[in-house]
Amino acid sequence: MKINDRIYGLQEINEKILIELINSKSVQRLKDISQLGMPDEYYHLPGFSRYEHSLGVMILLKNLGARLKEQIAGLLHDVSHPPFSHVIDWAIGDPTKEDYQDKIHEGFLKSSEIPNILQEHGFDVKSISDYKNFKLLEKQPPSLCADRLDYSLREISMQKGKPFVEKILEDLFVKENQIVFRNEDIAKIFGEEYMRLQKEHWGGDEARSRYYILSNVLNKAFKDSLIGLEDLKKNEEYILRILNNSGDEFILNGLNLLKRGFRVVGDTNGIELKKKFRYVDPEVVVNETYYPLSKISREYSNLIDLEKKKNMEINKVRIVPN
Repeated sequence: MKINDRIYGLQEINEKILIELINSKSVQRLKDISQLGMPDEYYHLPGFSRYEHSLGVMILLKNLGARLKEQIAGLLHDVSHPPFSHVIDWAIGDPTKEDYQDKIHEGFLKSSEIPNILQEHGFDVKSISDYKNFKLLEKQPPSLCADRLDYSLREISMQKGKPFVEKILEDLFVKENQIVFRNEDIAKIFGEEYMRLQKEHWGGDEARSRYYILSNVLNKAFKDSLIGLEDLKKNEEYILRILNNSGDEFILNGLNLLKRGFRVVGDTNGIELKKKFRYVDPEVVVNETYYPLSKISREYSNLIDLEKKKNMEINKVRIVPN
């Protein structure tokens, strides 16, 4: 199987288990699950699918020398994501943690066709679903991991081009089961780009307002029993068809607001928008060992402290239709 990835270029996948998993119903479902929370029609920025990201994580792990088992875990790490990804955490979970998918991951895998594929090739679903087994795939923030690297590099490449991202990738290597940078300056570039995405996109007023609007739409649909938890095993097209055919004025107005666009105005009497704060503190090799960038760069340490304080500020806004 050949994959032409926007970050890693043309890649050939020869392992039979990876090919079978990629072609499975559960992984193919991710083609209609938006990484950024909703399809482009309802969002203000172009996005990509959880399918593209999942394949990217698998490829990145392979290129970093991860064993096959970790590549499998990387391919499957987002397979349980519900439609609209972390918007669901706003509707029925906790937007400051965004952990709904993590809670259902093992159960989702067990109820799918994936355990049979794994078993045929000598793997078991329990160990594959336990992220603690895979230090390159997942690390507690703010450390680097393949998951965190791939989704951020995809966004950066869409804004700054593939050559910019290639310089970052070329500087990475694995030391003691940790993804690290060789060069402090490149590490700082990546850390600052990640922080920019947090400020301008993930934690920005526009993105948070869109999450707020869609989560209220979904919450209404749940309360009126238009959709249920079982529907979260399906895709966004399925859910949107139900919402658009609901005839519910509140739901339709919300969807139309997302399509038409709006302005976000500061208002002390407005709504308070919460969202998870993300940052990275990438590890850099110095004299044969590695340290978090904040330990060797006072400038970067100060940037983290500043943005953390800003994120704690109460931000109330009013959403004004265009």
